[in-house]
Amino acid sequence: MAQGAEVHVMTRGTRAQQLALELGAASAQGAADPPPVPLDAAILFAPVGDLVLPACEALDRGGTLAIAGIHLSDIPTLNYQCHLFQERQIRSVTSNTRADARAFLDFAGRHHINVTTPEYPLAEADRALTDLAAGRIAGAAVLLA
Repeated sequence: MAQGAEVHVMTRGTRAQQLALELGAASAQGAADPPPVPLDAAILFAPVGDLVLPACEALDRGGTLAIAGIHLSDIPTLNYQCHLFQERQIRSVTSNTRADARAFLDFAGRHHINVTTPEYPLAEADRALTDLAAGRIAGAAVLLA
C-alpha cells in the first residue's frame, strides 16, 4: 500500500471486500467485524453511526478514529472502558476545499491509485442505484449525461 501503510478494510459487500484485497489490503472483512490486528488509526466513510462502536473497538491504545463524512446517523451510547479508554480518540473532519481536492488528486497521481468506476447513461440512473444497492458495483458508479 501507499507509503507503507498496512490497510485493513471493513465493508459490507463481499465484492467490495474482494476489490480491497485486489488493491492490496492486508485483510478485508464485514463492516462490523473486527480486523485481525488492533489498528493505529481508522477512517469511517459510511454515514452510519452504528459503525462507530466497532470502529472504536478495533483501535489499539492511543488509536484515532476519523469520521470522514459530513453527515452521520446517531451514534449509540459509548462505553468508556471499551470505546475510549487508553487514550483512544474520535475526530471529525471539515468539508473539503478545492485545495484539498487538488492535493488529493496530486497524491493519487503520484501513487498510481486506481479506481473502479462503471459508467451508466443518465437515463439508466435507476439501474445504477439498483446495482449499487444489490452489491453489483465494487467501488463507485458514474452517470454520464
